[in-house]
Amino acid sequence: MFEATGANVAAIMLAPFYVERIKMAKVTLVGNLKQYTGGVTELSVDAANVRQLFRLLSKRFPELEPHLESLAVAIDGQIYQDALLEPISPDSDVHVLPQIAGG
Repeated sequence: MFEATGANVAAIMLAPFYVERIKMAKVTLVGNLKQYTGGVTELSVDAANVRQLFRLLSKRFPELEPHLESLAVAIDGQIYQDALLEPISPDSDVHVLPQIAGG
């Protein structure tokens, strides 16, 4: 246990305090997905790939989990239909959206 007394208190109070801000990808949930997230449409996440992103979203928004497999993902403007292994960098802009039907 640390006990702060006398000179220790002064040293602690004068010590510079640095907080390193962790850069995280910005994620936007598009369309009707907000009905499963309590209205949340934007958040920041620390995920190395789409699979990790989906795990994090499932934990935070359990109602969204059954819908994740049918969603498309756009990472920095590139749309992926089967994106689970696509990498996400800390400065990525990620959009999760309903899959685009083709014909």
